[in-house]
Amino acid sequence: MKLRLTGTEAECAKLCFLLRYGPPDLEVVEVSQPYSNRGDSQQVRVYLEVRFPEGLPPLDRTFYSLTTPDGRPLLVDAWGNEVEVRG
Repeated sequence: MKLRLTGTEAECAKLCFLLRYGPPDLEVVEVSQPYSNRGDSQQVRVYLEVRFPEGLPPLDRTFYSLTTPDGRPLLVDAWGNEVEVRG
């Protein structure tokens, strides 16, 4: 997968770091140098190539267990939609 980040150099650097060393089910293959955006000296572009390691379940059927800010459990699907738990 190819991703393009746009933001300040510091924002792009922080997200590159978080993607590279954060999720264990995401492999960052390559990160480009920051390129200045045309006409906007504050913003840069950074290109990433990432991939998922083989053997992971299909993401459209994966669910994530999170916690809301008030401490309640929250189950969401891969798209961030809340999943109702019955039982």
